[in-house]
Amino acid sequence: MWHCYYCRSPLSIEIQKKNRLCPSCGSDLHSCKNCSSYDENLSSKCKEPNSEWVSDRSAQNSCAFFEFISLGQIPADSSELLSEAEKAKKAFQALFR
Repeated sequence: MWHCYYCRSPLSIEIQKKNRLCPSCGSDLHSCKNCSSYDENLSSKCKEPNSEWVSDRSAQNSCAFFEFISLGQIPADSSELLSEAEKAKKAFQALFR
């Protein structure tokens, strides 16, 4: 089963195919932070050596190596990884959707 990186809501394959945004929190589903190759500890932030550089890891992108992250791969403190600016941006975007 797949889950959103930010809110950990379950995401079925139908939701992933139809929706660009998480139905619960409004974050982009096809983003680096929802990918199994994402690693905050690497300088490139990606385990895939052939991937293109992405400047905003929480925004939607078109990476060919994207594989949805499973719940077991999400760091326990991922909600704490969001900066105050990212939290404010998410709240602002959710307000106007």
